[in-house]
Amino acid sequence: MNSSLYVLLGLAVVTAVFALNGSSTSSPQTTRTSTFSTTTSSHISTTLTPEQECSKHNGSCSDCVSNAKCLYCYSNDECMLYPVGKVLPPSSLCSLSNARWGVCWVNFEALIISMGVIGGVIILTITCTCIYCCCCRGNNKQKLEREEAKFESQKMERKAKQDERRAERKGRLDEIRRKYGLVKDEAPYQRFDA
Repeated sequence: MNSSLYVLLGLAVVTAVFALNGSSTSSPQTTRTSTFSTTTSSHISTTLTPEQECSKHNGSCSDCVSNAKCLYCYSNDECMLYPVGKVLPPSSLCSLSNARWGVCWVNFEALIISMGVIGGVIILTITCTCIYCCCCRGNNKQKLEREEAKFESQKMERKAKQDERRAERKGRLDEIRRKYGLVKDEAPYQRFDA
């Protein structure tokens, strides 16, 4: 019974949709489309070029440097587009002591000096670390070789002392055997001459 109810509802929805599509030329829908088109046409805006975007922030350094594309010059209080083709802004554009980029409290001269010092310290640290590691490895190899040689000499000394003690023990045992007549013949087997 429920399935027949769903079928009837489905048919009713389908006929309603066809009825609406058949009357698409009615005036209420055309007015809705025209209203929609008028609202979309009023929101069209033009985009600014990067130069124009930077020149909007001429008054404030913090507003200017918040945009990574912009460079602020304190000598003429002007926000301008950073010259992307060059690493540093040319002095004709703005002197390095008056140019600000990224933050207002560091000028380009200080930025160049600090980056150079930091880079030099990093390179020096890496170089010293590499040299230290190479020298320590060499010293470690020499140290290991010395320790191995010392160990070998101690091993040879112990072996020599052990052989000496063994010979002394054998001599005492042979002496005791001779004393009591327990000496074994060196060659107990003799050849029979026929």
